[in-house]
Amino acid sequence: MAHPTLEDVAARAGVSRALVSLVMRGSPKVGRERREAVLEAARELGYRPNVMARGLAAGRTGIVGVLLADLHDPESAAVHDGLAEEAARRDVRLLLTTGGGRTARERTAVEDLLGLRLDGVVLAGPRIPAAEIDRAAAGSAVAVVGRTLRSANVDCVTGDDAGAAEHAIAHLASLGHRRIACLDLGSRPSRLRRAVAGRAAVATAPDELWDAPEPPTAVLALGDTTGTAALAALLRAGRRVPEDVSLIVHGDPPGAGAARVTAVAPPPRELGRLAMAALLDRVRDGAPDRPRRVSVPPALVERGSTAPVRR
Repeated sequence: MAHPTLEDVAARAGVSRALVSLVMRGSPKVGRERREAVLEAARELGYRPNVMARGLAAGRTGIVGVLLADLHDPESAAVHDGLAEEAARRDVRLLLTTGGGRTARERTAVEDLLGLRLDGVVLAGPRIPAAEIDRAAAGSAVAVVGRTLRSANVDCVTGDDAGAAEHAIAHLASLGHRRIACLDLGSRPSRLRRAVAGRAAVATAPDELWDAPEPPTAVLALGDTTGTAALAALLRAGRRVPEDVSLIVHGDPPGAGAARVTAVAPPPRELGRLAMAALLDRVRDGAPDRPRRVSVPPALVERGSTAPVRR
């Protein structure tokens, strides 16, 4: 079925195409009665302005493309919330796609977004090589969330994950814990292990936590899935939280609030908001003298899974 055109609206309202065009652009030169007649005709026909075509003619679409690494990941969803919040504040629409965690699909998705000639593109947690992202930025404004690139053309917003781990260890130490274990199932970068080196024993399997002669009184689980595994291991071992063992999860997994699990992480919503702000500033002002490199500090949300060590 063909989409209604300006000519169709003009014929229905009994006015010229030029007048319909003025109404659709919000021109103050059209009187109230004729404006209402045109808008009523547009509603009756189901007419929608071609945002893409109008944007290309004006040099701006008012639309930003967003690539999310994984739509099923709660952290990605929170990043999207921040992107959408800042975009709405600046009257910009989002066009969302995902690579499903696969590099080949990401590459295709990015090419599709670039082919639409949008105002810019935000890549949240991309896996494609840095060189490809840099090439994409040669013809479009690009911002990246969760990864730092050396490109002079790409703005990057990352969370201080290492700082989050250090903050968690310091919090547990302030509660009197000295035997602290760090559980890492391998999904987190090695820099997080380095951040806790010398201050916590690292375990790579949940049940290893209790093999030591003196088991830990506190556990820092690196990552959402690791936090779930840690809770299961505590239940199997008959340990109570926080009476026997304090637990902090790096990240904020679904259900953590309801389960009253203390979490520490850079707020993903803020990552998204700052990335969108950087991108739209670049679109508005042109390329800055140097790209933005923003590191978002962690926030510790203390719920009920940490307590002073029992003597």
